[in-house]
Amino acid sequence: MKTTFLAAIAATAVIFTVVEGHGRLIVPPHRGYMGRLPQFSKLVPIDYDDNGLNAGGVGETKKGTHGICGDPYTQTSPRDHENGGMYGRFGQHGAQVVGGCFAPGATMNLQVQVTANHMGHFNFQLCKLKGPKDVETEACFQQLVQPNGQPDWPVPSGNKFFDMQYVLPKGLTCEGETPCVLRWEYIGSNNWGDDPLDQEHFWNCADIYISNNCAPPPPPTLVTPSPTKNNCGGQHGVCFWPLANQTVVGYTKAQCAGFTSFVWCD
Repeated sequence: MKTTFLAAIAATAVIFTVVEGHGRLIVPPHRGYMGRLPQFSKLVPIDYDDNGLNAGGVGETKKGTHGICGDPYTQTSPRDHENGGMYGRFGQHGAQVVGGCFAPGATMNLQVQVTANHMGHFNFQLCKLKGPKDVETEACFQQLVQPNGQPDWPVPSGNKFFDMQYVLPKGLTCEGETPCVLRWEYIGSNNWGDDPLDQEHFWNCADIYISNNCAPPPPPTLVTPSPTKNNCGGQHGVCFWPLANQTVVGYTKAQCAGFTSFVWCD
């Protein structure tokens, strides 16, 4: 049975009203989301609030400070979602927790799930780590752009999965013990005031490789029972993992077909 945790928090101040949105980077999976996926579940713990990484909310980020990957700035470094933190496990597991591999200069197909929409825009940045124990810094991140040259992706209405494309730098490689960190940033636009610091921000970090030697990950070795009317848990239009009796959140039909242990529920 799938359980979804959504939170909506409203706080009123003398000058402005804050209404919180929620979202997360699904493809490639950000560090806090990886534990929900079976291929990473034994390597990375589940963050049950992985769609709420707003660095403590507007009251904190309005000061101009935030955790690199959406944790509160006041957390001790490395913070929970930074490399070396609770969910940033590259230093321990290396390539086993790399969420995606792309060719240098490639156009990446990315997916974000918005669970509480407050419009605004997304953008993506990239940082190459110097080694498995290196920790991200704000200065390391380089802004990426879409195929049209624009850095910002305006968020349409609706609480759903959104697909977008961003282009990687040509000539940059990240492989072996020096991965790249892809960072998603969501800046809302429905709070009072024109100052960007008045708006809620979210950050997610995902470990990726950029290489000319990318290969698809091997499928799990689990044996799947033949599809029946019962092994979808009564759900439709989702990717389902019968042996765990749970939905694989965010997987398309094509992605679902890449794993022998998953079943697409029409």
